[in-house]
Amino acid sequence: MEYTLDLERLSVREYKTLLKQQNLMPGRRILLQDIDRNFTVFESREIKTAAQLKKCLSTPAKIAYIAAVSGIPKEYLVILKREIGSLAQKPVPLSAFPGIDPSLAAKLSDAGLKTSKEYWETTQDLSDELFCFCDLVRINGVGPVAARAFYEAGYRSVTEVAAANAAVMLEKVSAVNEARCYYKAKLGHKDMQFCIDFALLLSKYAL
Repeated sequence: MEYTLDLERLSVREYKTLLKQQNLMPGRRILLQDIDRNFTVFESREIKTAAQLKKCLSTPAKIAYIAAVSGIPKEYLVILKREIGSLAQKPVPLSAFPGIDPSLAAKLSDAGLKTSKEYWETTQDLSDELFCFCDLVRINGVGPVAARAFYEAGYRSVTEVAAANAAVMLEKVSAVNEARCYYKAKLGHKDMQFCIDFALLLSKYAL
């Protein structure tokens, strides 16, 4: 099992569906404009996977070329490149998780375990709270604070999030945050559904 998605196995069609379901930031909502047409163009050019799409947009010169031959605006492709880059969650410092004992974080650091990825790769134990946090932050958009809220709401792993109901999950996570004030952002049904959909992709494509 891998820490992040295997983009070689994620098709551009599945990625398009994920984009449609995501609560995109205002600056990235341009990606929803003509999305079906644009992704049909990608497939017509034999760009079949998210990895291939990422490679095709890896440099300004490649972006300019794709824009020229496809008619897709360069601005669209630049933002798409940034969004694809966010698919691979960056490891989180273990010390960033709320409630972790600083002495434990220091002890783990001395042992060479400083990030969520390093700890996750060495400790596959759902009875271990810290491992659960490290598993949850594999989900796109879930940071260390949200991982704590998810955990306290009863969602301890990517697998449990993948099996969740968005409405129920939103209610439980919101209740935890109201009680603990972990974050200020107001999450909605679409945010929960995106987490569920991404967790499903991890379950399918991070093996």
